[in-house]
Amino acid sequence: MGHLGGIRHYKSESADDPEVGNTKHFDNPIQAGLDFFKDDPLVAAPGSHFNYSTQGYTLVGCVMEGASGAKYTDYMRQNVLQPAGMEQTRADDRIAIVPYRTRFYQKIESGTVENAGFLDSSYKIPGGGWLSSAEDMAHFEVAVLNDKLIKRTTRDLMWTPLKPSDGSDDNYGLGWGTLTIDGVRAFGHSGGQQGTSTYFLVVPDKRAGVVVLTNMEDADPKTLALEVMKILQK
Repeated sequence: MGHLGGIRHYKSESADDPEVGNTKHFDNPIQAGLDFFKDDPLVAAPGSHFNYSTQGYTLVGCVMEGASGAKYTDYMRQNVLQPAGMEQTRADDRIAIVPYRTRFYQKIESGTVENAGFLDSSYKIPGGGWLSSAEDMAHFEVAVLNDKLIKRTTRDLMWTPLKPSDGSDDNYGLGWGTLTIDGVRAFGHSGGQQGTSTYFLVVPDKRAGVVVLTNMEDADPKTLALEVMKILQK
């Protein structure tokens, strides 16, 4: 969960890469995701260095299925989405009719806005395949701050930066990035792929949270989230 497993990220960042720009739909997302990288060598010894990995979260989803005996999406729905009141959040399905699904855009070098490239994210649901809304993500933040989903001790562990064995700096905990805003500790995460850029942020000492979801590729939601949070902290 802290990206210290040595599992690779995408082989390239090009949308032409068959993995980054996948257009095939998979009915078994965990197995399909594992098949993309299961035979590839590690990029670092486990525990030694931070290497962000979407594929690593496919493995997390696999572990969750093995430990719970339930499908990953079913487990998430029962243990995270429903307790947090996230009624609009679901695994993305580019085939299904999803009410109020946004359109996805990208801006080319000339500044012209175009439809973003097609992506079927069914192979990477744990690491980049959920649809949600700003309201639902706010519900998630409230649930985390109010200890509705996990024990406070577990939450604090997730918000503690890890220490790679090679001594390199690491401000990432277990699924959360850590930072400070005007000397106050904060926690959050960014996200981005074809047609979307996101950032969510919580400052527990201020009981405050911000969610920024944009349907534009390569936008800068983190800057906006930080500016809004500074206003809330005043």
